[in-house]
Amino acid sequence: MAADSRAIIHALDYSQDPIEECYRRGWTDGMPVAPPTVEKVNQMLDYVGLAPGDVLGEVPVRRRVLTAEQAAANCVMAGCLPEYFPIVLAAMKALFDHDPNCIHEISAVTNSTGIMLLVNGPIRKTIDLNCTDNLFSPGYRANSTIGRAIRLIFINVFEQRPGILDRGCMGSLTKYSVCFGEDEEDSPWEPYHVTQGYSADQSTVTVAAIQDPEMFGNRYGTTGESLMDSIVEGMASHGLAIYFGRGIKWFWVVGHWHSEMLNRLGWTRPLMQEYIQEKSYRTRAQLKGLGYIKGDVVAQDETEKVYAARDAEDILIVKAGGNSGIYSNLIMNYYGVEATTVPILDPKH
Repeated sequence: MAADSRAIIHALDYSQDPIEECYRRGWTDGMPVAPPTVEKVNQMLDYVGLAPGDVLGEVPVRRRVLTAEQAAANCVMAGCLPEYFPIVLAAMKALFDHDPNCIHEISAVTNSTGIMLLVNGPIRKTIDLNCTDNLFSPGYRANSTIGRAIRLIFINVFEQRPGILDRGCMGSLTKYSVCFGEDEEDSPWEPYHVTQGYSADQSTVTVAAIQDPEMFGNRYGTTGESLMDSIVEGMASHGLAIYFGRGIKWFWVVGHWHSEMLNRLGWTRPLMQEYIQEKSYRTRAQLKGLGYIKGDVVAQDETEKVYAARDAEDILIVKAGGNSGIYSNLIMNYYGVEATTVPILDPKH
């Protein structure tokens, strides 16, 4: 399907600063963007073999469509290279396939959700995507710009601007970019995308709506249980447990030394998932005390459990991060977009 209209080309004279012009037109996320020249936008489109008017998807509740040209322009503004464009396209396809209206929801909700992109497979090395040191920090072009491109598409195509259709209350740094790769080479477990039915030599992106990551620096525990109990406590406390019972999933991004210890002690991914799911709960009495469940506390409330994750498979375990310290991160997957893994198409095939 192709759209009827093309993007408007704005001609600037020598006295106009193109970066400031992008600010004036409201095309930024607050940071400077690269001007989307016709040449650079066409380079993006040529790399993936798409025509400018090709429609990638529609958000019915917003009555807006996303064209290949619009996606390419926002990738250019984010600072992406053409080699990154297939990941952005795959991520947007995952959102459209999950529920096109979720693109509106994840900004309209007040709990300030961001979008996480987890990349697996050979493309990580091809584009130099960071999987280790300073995992969630600036410093790598691919990590910074791919996630940023998604946000710029939200802003410039679907009008998700702060205070208008982006209704986040406290906001979140995750709305800039959370894009990283799994450290498959140093992982004691099979790659995450393999657990989702893909082969190790396929490149995929997993897309999920998330809330702010929480770091865990348990460097004192000497057993797998003592380490995982800290993750359990974090899950049981997150957001005062307001999402319990809603089918929430959780990403545990296991750092280098945590993964080394767990593997050395014989903990497989399924065993870890089972342990954490069984231990991560609040009693009905505790949730009534928080006001999450209405009514007076009765005797059975003291022992009845409400779990942070419904099933062991809802604990999604990924190995990533550096080896300079003993840390892991816990990320709640908000149910607006449950973790969805899709293949990244190779434009050369």
